[in-house]
Amino acid sequence: MCRRMGKKLFAAGFLLLITVPLLTTSLRKNMVSDAERRVLAQFPELYCEDGSRNGNFNAEFETWFGDHVGLRSHMVVTNARIQYYLFRVLANNSNMYLGPEGEFNYATADMLVDYQHLNLKTEETLDRLAEGFRYADEYLKEKGIQMYYFQCWDKHSVYPEYFPDTVIQYGEKSKTDQIVETLTERTDVCVISSKEKLTEGKAEWETYSRWGDSTHWTQRGAYIGYCMLMDELNKRNDGRYRVLREQDYNISVRDMGVTLFGGIHKKCMLEQFEIRNPQAYLTNEKLTLLREDERHRFFTNDNAGNDTRVLILGDSYFDSFILDDLAESFYETLIIWGDYADEFEAMIEEYAPDILIVENAERCDRSGRFARAALAVRDAGEK
Repeated sequence: MCRRMGKKLFAAGFLLLITVPLLTTSLRKNMVSDAERRVLAQFPELYCEDGSRNGNFNAEFETWFGDHVGLRSHMVVTNARIQYYLFRVLANNSNMYLGPEGEFNYATADMLVDYQHLNLKTEETLDRLAEGFRYADEYLKEKGIQMYYFQCWDKHSVYPEYFPDTVIQYGEKSKTDQIVETLTERTDVCVISSKEKLTEGKAEWETYSRWGDSTHWTQRGAYIGYCMLMDELNKRNDGRYRVLREQDYNISVRDMGVTLFGGIHKKCMLEQFEIRNPQAYLTNEKLTLLREDERHRFFTNDNAGNDTRVLILGDSYFDSFILDDLAESFYETLIIWGDYADEFEAMIEEYAPDILIVENAERCDRSGRFARAALAVRDAGEK
């Protein structure tokens, strides 16, 4: 009797398992999966626009059904959380890696090689790097332009303890360490490397977030870098430039934790800096050379108290975090993406800056490209 009842319950459970998803299949259009952060497949058309039968209908229907079958989102979330909380892995293939306590880390294949120190530069390459930067510095000095090099670091260099302990480092020195050391010791360029200050800052703040955006520094980390840069600029310019202090911001604390695949979210309370009384305003109409790239921006500040124009050859570490802060200190501040380092000479001739800041992110190393561009200017002049 019990055995027969058990079979009936098993059969009923099996039927329930296969019918509930079918009966709850969603027929809505343009659905977005919050758990997977993507748009779900659209129901396929039986016929093409020219009236012919859609030969891919079966495959497209299978994809649509897989995306819309009932309870799918719950199964995706449940699986992702089991993988994360129980096995400390992510359910999807991505560039996100989990640290010893589940910390969020972003790392492409090239970044993993950076972290492991498996891509060190040769002495010949470092010699050319120094040669290019030396010439650029001399070239700019002849035009009355000051040059600064600012090195930004990826999270794994400042918080190696957050990185997966299964990834092994070889040696103490990274490719980026080599770049900073070479430019500091073999050129007269003012080199600003933020790693030490950001590492020291860990004792009091999160300079890179544990559970938030793992691709950049936090706003506190960015503020530390901003102060380092402004201190160096003022050392060479008799303290003439305004530096924003904490009282110049509205500083709030909000949850900035990111949400990963499967709806995994860890709360991450971080400071958010907002300039209280900004004076700089966007004047992109002043962009001439390379203006077609929407990433480039030009700020003007009529109340800066100087006529200094600053040209930044950089990327998102500056553009998304401290460009508006810097714009409060100078009459004109513009950023050109580092992808255009080959246009070095044209940029200098077109924009005639008083100060050039070459900002280099660890994972997007463009130092070699800049050095080659400078040497190309030298070689062209010698012909």
